[in-house]
Amino acid sequence: MRLVEELRLGRVDGSGPDVFANIDDLAVDAGGRIYVADVGWREVRLFDRDGRFVRRLAPEGDGPGERRYWPAAVSTRVTWDALRDRLWIDDGLNLLVLDSLGAEYARETRAPGFLPGNREPMGTVFRVDVRGRLYQVLQGPSGGSDSTYAYLARGTADSEFTFVSERMLRIEARAVIRGPPRTRRTRGATHTYTIDSHEPPQTAWAVSPAGELWGTGINEPRLWALSFTGDTLRTMSLAGAVGSKRMELDISPEGWFWIRREPGSDARSTWDLLDNCGAYRGSASVPHNVSLTEVGSGGRIHVVASDALGVEYVLRLRLEANVEARPC
Repeated sequence: MRLVEELRLGRVDGSGPDVFANIDDLAVDAGGRIYVADVGWREVRLFDRDGRFVRRLAPEGDGPGERRYWPAAVSTRVTWDALRDRLWIDDGLNLLVLDSLGAEYARETRAPGFLPGNREPMGTVFRVDVRGRLYQVLQGPSGGSDSTYAYLARGTADSEFTFVSERMLRIEARAVIRGPPRTRRTRGATHTYTIDSHEPPQTAWAVSPAGELWGTGINEPRLWALSFTGDTLRTMSLAGAVGSKRMELDISPEGWFWIRREPGSDARSTWDLLDNCGAYRGSASVPHNVSLTEVGSGGRIHVVASDALGVEYVLRLRLEANVEARPC
């Protein structure tokens, strides 16, 4: 299968809006407009379907339509809500809801989950399905000091655009990895400290536009669909896919599964593709190091890619294949 590049945003130097510093996320609305969250420039940039710059959204500040970009926060997510025609911008600490003109409709500031005594998971809106239901990915402590839990929550938005959780599912527990002791010398004293981290995620998860929850273990040869009560509703084999680690799972509006593999030594990014019935249809690659994927309809995907110098680009790619849903 072949992916054809249709659009490229980004260049090496200059000061224009297509020079990116550090892209955290992107979103695409129903009209094909592209929202790029660049935390290096501390703003969201809006481009039209043809790649022309339209306007800056959510710049750094404390006024209406502005937000703070905290360096210690988790990644900033941008999610287009087609039912309400709104953009959700969320990093777990600050939530901002805008329209495409930059007018503010709601904001919320949350207490960091790492503060002493705060045991609540820290959540980030990352998907809105066709029925307008919102999905949050949450991470928080387990109640002990040896692990942290990842959760997935589904809910609705009230009249003030506040997330109201209806269901929550614990996805996995991840162990804490204690780093080696480090020593720092200051005037008149020596300090010894350690830095803790968590083991990498062992599952890749995605919510389809219709609201179906799917997951796969990074080394497991199968996909599974889950209910929010934890029941397995369906499983599908990945026997046709190459047995490498799976880094990212996305689902198109037609129900096709895009599973991005761990990149190899050649710096290419490869997706294994299954249709809506779970049949393995092949793989497709691009000669770029891809960090995230936004899958749309008609076989089109938008990706954030970087070259050998670390320069980031936004690419729109089209799969040369019939990707229509078929009867199963």
